[in-house]
Amino acid sequence: MTDRPTQETLDAIADLLVLGEQHGIGVTFTPDGQGWQVGYMRGMGGGDLSSAYDLDTAVRAALRPLVDLAARLEENRAQREGPTS
Repeated sequence: MTDRPTQETLDAIADLLVLGEQHGIGVTFTPDGQGWQVGYMRGMGGGDLSSAYDLDTAVRAALRPLVDLAARLEENRAQREGPTS
């Protein structure tokens, strides 16, 4: 795990961070004994988005769950606010 991340990995990390910021979701990157875990934090809660042996795979695998989470948050917000006229 001493290799430097590729530009593609750095771009994918940036995509996760931007998406998280847009929806008030913190994104975490944690090295562990088996590789990397990518997770999220929102308020007092959070969870895992993905884990993989290498950072590139973990980051790329985390994008879809984060997109889905952001969509659910937007849907819940819209339901709370009700119809706009």
